[in-house]
Amino acid sequence: MAAPIITVVMPTFNRLEFLRVAVASVYAQIMEDWELIVVDDGSDERTREFLRNPPDSRMSVVFHPHTGVPAIIRNIGIARARGRYVAFLDSDDQWAADKLKLQLELMESEPARRWSYTALRRIDADGRVMNVRPIPWVPYSGPILEPILRMEATIATPTVMANLSLLRELGGFDEKMRFIEDYDLWARLALRSEASCDGRELVDVRAHAEQFWLDRTGGLGGLVSFYAKMEGLVPTLRLRSLCRRRKRDKLLSLAAQHARVRDWAGMRRTLVAAVQAHAWGPRGWLRVAKAVALSSRYQEPRSPTRGEQ
Repeated sequence: MAAPIITVVMPTFNRLEFLRVAVASVYAQIMEDWELIVVDDGSDERTREFLRNPPDSRMSVVFHPHTGVPAIIRNIGIARARGRYVAFLDSDDQWAADKLKLQLELMESEPARRWSYTALRRIDADGRVMNVRPIPWVPYSGPILEPILRMEATIATPTVMANLSLLRELGGFDEKMRFIEDYDLWARLALRSEASCDGRELVDVRAHAEQFWLDRTGGLGGLVSFYAKMEGLVPTLRLRSLCRRRKRDKLLSLAAQHARVRDWAGMRRTLVAAVQAHAWGPRGWLRVAKAVALSSRYQEPRSPTRGEQ
């Protein structure tokens, strides 16, 4: 078959009820010149049975042993992509029918900008729109490295489209990162190219109980790794200073989180790393002290011994 204009890369692990909706939203696209590569991360048999019967030849499936690392699974899709552009869609999210059409028009109207993203809506597990946006969404475009580093640019993976050539130049997602691998890639994209942004809500991002970001310990650890990595990549002293400050703050936040879950060994290791990084901010240390005090105060009662029962 002739190469399509767009390759859609979709990682999945179980979540069959959401996966059906995500696949259907690709097939509902007005723009039809695409291929869909689903990379299955060791799902259960029900999910694999669904994937063995794609609607047509535009959808292909790679069955892979379970890794639990989204970066690895997405990179497999990137490696097999044939399109000029790659769009990402997670298996628990969905697209508006004109998403690919409008984003492709944006990309081709600004060819010097080799990647783009769109606005999004939040939906719940049943597909209902969640009218909760604590921070106003801002459509950053152009040179957006600093808003990414400050986490001011809200860029969800299913909103992103990028030139396949650029993704391959950068090596795709960092497979050593289990968390924050998305913002790590956005930052590296921004180091290489300006971004375009469509401010229309073309993507529904679903909130449900199995999402990675609910692991607060993992997320904070990912942020520490992200800022440590970016400190060595950003081009100016000001941005390096920003990364150092953020890394120090996240180290102390991670130490406090270890204390909340009573992972004392993890807390000690993180505090040592914070000291080595010269994290002396009093607010951060106060957070750690409060978390230690609360965890010590509300320890679970000791189980009675056999003789006390």
